[in-house]
Amino acid sequence: MNLILAVDPMEHVLSHPFFGDHLTWFTNQSFMALVAGGLMLIIFPALFATPDSSAPTGARNFFESILEFLRLEVFRPALKEHTDKFVPFLWTVFFFIGFCNILGCIPFSDFFELISGGRIQHLGGAATGSINTTATLAIIAFFFIHFHGIDAVAHALMNGTYGQHGHHQEHDANGTPPHEAAHDLDHMRGEALPADIPQDPDALIHPTDHYHDDEYHGHPAEKVFLKQYDLEHKKLTPAMAILLAVPLYLWNFAPHPFRPGPGESSAKWFIDVPFFLFLLVLELIGAVIKPFALCMRLFANMVAGHAVLAVLISLIVAVPWGLTQIAIGVPLGLLNLAIQFLELFVAVLQAYIFTFLTTLFIASAVAPEH
Repeated sequence: MNLILAVDPMEHVLSHPFFGDHLTWFTNQSFMALVAGGLMLIIFPALFATPDSSAPTGARNFFESILEFLRLEVFRPALKEHTDKFVPFLWTVFFFIGFCNILGCIPFSDFFELISGGRIQHLGGAATGSINTTATLAIIAFFFIHFHGIDAVAHALMNGTYGQHGHHQEHDANGTPPHEAAHDLDHMRGEALPADIPQDPDALIHPTDHYHDDEYHGHPAEKVFLKQYDLEHKKLTPAMAILLAVPLYLWNFAPHPFRPGPGESSAKWFIDVPFFLFLLVLELIGAVIKPFALCMRLFANMVAGHAVLAVLISLIVAVPWGLTQIAIGVPLGLLNLAIQFLELFVAVLQAYIFTFLTTLFIASAVAPEH
């Protein structure tokens, strides 16, 4: 097999043109990305084509368990009332990365090369082992995050609610005092899986009331700004809201450490604004670094596992004597098997980490106060 005979162990890890030199930009990893997307288009519509209130079984039960876990335990504590708006995107990100990673753990390339006598090579690989794939995912996440952050400001301006929800206090559906959603598993499961948690019937009648915010009166300086420009409780036209959304989004993108409070001198703005601009530059740099970190973390983890396997196998054939090869090959083979299981775990873990961090970034962007 090519993996064993290759002089360079990384030959099995690197991208290779799928159609030879005729179409160099379309690689085996690009092909596996299409395979992952194609499997998603086949599996999920087939399993969830129609609503079904009966207890799921088989593959439907497996995937529904994952979907519900992500929605309840990962997305909802961070996104709260915005959860259902972003669930389709976040589910898609998780399963696409997961499918790409798991397909990369299956040695399709070696199998097809073996049965074809070496005529078919490099038909497989991890799509997320290509920096192009992970960078594309990170860029999509970057624009999705900040587009919806600006969109949240624009909708608040159009609805006349901008500046009224600077913090989030949650209530039970029956109006009991605020509590932390991350620990309110009974209520959250009562909303999503009502049959399992019958002790909170109010949540079944008015599930979204759990996430209604208390009225927030805002920072005094912000209230002055809203009143000065007649924006308080005023519903703006879509054109005006879009025009103001970007500068207001940037205005809240960094903290204002010296913003004057009630009764304080307006001269503090001369201190606050320079510090705000400095912090804004740092925040903007951070906004770029975050998706870059997502990209590099996913890419490096997926390449590293395949590279380790390739190097270990190359150690076996590097030994010239047959008995020595057997003596080295047996423990290395067992070690390879253990690493393969570890790779499967890492494949799912990296999909989870990418999705979880993206969820946190979206939550910080769509929050009324950043």
